[in-house]
Amino acid sequence: MATATGTGGSGVGGGGSSGALGAMAAAVTSVATAASPSTSASSANLAPPPQPVTPWPNSRDDYDLNDVIGVGATAVVHNAYCIPRKEKCAIKRINLEKWNTSMDELLKEIQAMSSCNHENVVTYHTSFVVKEELWLILRLLEGGSLLDIIKHRMRTVNCRHGVFDESTIATVLKEVLKGLEYFHSNGQIHRDIKAGNILLGDDGTVQIADFGVSAWLATGGDLSRQKVRHTFVGTPCWMAPEVMEQDHGYDFKADIWSFGITAIEMATGTAPYHKYPPMKVLMLTLQNDPPTIDTGADEKDQYKAYGKTFRKLIGECLQKEPSKRPTASELLKHPFFKKAKDRKYLTQTLLATGPSMETRVHKAAKRQAGASGRLHRSMTGEWVWSSEEEDNVKNDSDDSETEERPMNRLERMDSSSSETEDTSERSGVTVTGSTQSSDPKTLEASAAALGAMSIGTDTTMVPVNLVLRMRNANRELNDIQFEFVVGKDSAEDIAAELVGAGLLDELDVAIMSANLQKLIDNRGTLRTVTFQLRSGCAPGEQLDEKSLVGYAQISIK
Repeated sequence: MATATGTGGSGVGGGGSSGALGAMAAAVTSVATAASPSTSASSANLAPPPQPVTPWPNSRDDYDLNDVIGVGATAVVHNAYCIPRKEKCAIKRINLEKWNTSMDELLKEIQAMSSCNHENVVTYHTSFVVKEELWLILRLLEGGSLLDIIKHRMRTVNCRHGVFDESTIATVLKEVLKGLEYFHSNGQIHRDIKAGNILLGDDGTVQIADFGVSAWLATGGDLSRQKVRHTFVGTPCWMAPEVMEQDHGYDFKADIWSFGITAIEMATGTAPYHKYPPMKVLMLTLQNDPPTIDTGADEKDQYKAYGKTFRKLIGECLQKEPSKRPTASELLKHPFFKKAKDRKYLTQTLLATGPSMETRVHKAAKRQAGASGRLHRSMTGEWVWSSEEEDNVKNDSDDSETEERPMNRLERMDSSSSETEDTSERSGVTVTGSTQSSDPKTLEASAAALGAMSIGTDTTMVPVNLVLRMRNANRELNDIQFEFVVGKDSAEDIAAELVGAGLLDELDVAIMSANLQKLIDNRGTLRTVTFQLRSGCAPGEQLDEKSLVGYAQISIK
């Protein structure tokens, strides 16, 4: 549920946080109360009332916190135990001082979770405030995320020709579609469907998680009025073209595009374009034909084990014209899902071969934010923050061992001789880099991506190792190591990645980009630049260039 994105992120303000936390506590209590089941008086004459079930308590003393199983920029997820109910659960602790969006957005996340009741949507129990943290009490899904399993398999098995067999993919995706069908029928859109947000229970249950970007399309269940969203959210590799364009808005069909990308992710282990910076992903998605299972292949017929019906499913989901994409209900009738099996099958093919809870706990412990580390892209395409200790562990088991891993042999599911034929009706829509959007962030992103594309084929790429030194939200000095490839990367892209990882305030994007570019352009004579941050310093602090209070410094290693 939480990805390792490092330390940092702007907080809720120091001086006024107590009032905000009080308001949050009251609001959370009202949401939790509204979400609690009530007994009906009319049922009294029909049958004896059921034995009362102990409600989920709203007190910190009623829970035992156990191991950390997930770490993010503003949240930590624990394996926990509810004492009055004698039941396991997961507790997501959100640090409100580090929360970098409004309290209203956080309440919307809680509202979205509390209003959902479906076997394929993560189960929300209750929530309450503990000091400066919001605690969300959720169902514990001990199998972890689908991304955890993909990464574990790619580390332990040679998945060059595919990660999962078609029956496993069909079984998981069918469950995800049921959850999406529920979302969409209730006027909701998730906006961030991907393997990292698909969780598995130890019984093979599949649930959609992370409602941080979910939104209501219709009010009060009124679906008669077609509504579209205009906010730019989601993860770039999984993001639909219409979400990127910010032109005419988008609706629930954006989830269908992300679903198609997730299908590719389950087969190949990564999303298309995962090797590129997010802004270049944006331009490739807008300008290229829709991606296929072969888009990221290193060789011809690398994924020939996957058959025609699977490719057709992907093609139908990844149509640039949203109206041509099927609905979740229509997709559930797709011939590909005849290959789906039951939950027991997933316990054999996924859970039995996935990382244990102990392994995930060990990994989460290493991911907890330290004072120094490195911002880099993982093999699954996510930007992650690694501590120096974690990097040392990784170096002991590098990709050089790939050939020694057992080959993941997948049987070819279709006998058709036309496996690589075009299986989707192309929309015929050509989208240029100019999105005509009034959103300056989108225009800036498009310009940066165009610049990255224009120089992306340069054969004279020069890597420059850099260190950014600045204070995090806890006022500790962080050394953020990263690589700038001259001829490939752009200063704007790197600044955007730092913001996305929660390491840089959005107010500092322009000044960071300008000084990074200055250092790169003059790297022959200039080794370090120090500059004042537009986000300023924390309340009670004085600007001090020498100790980097309200300042940042970039150096060439």
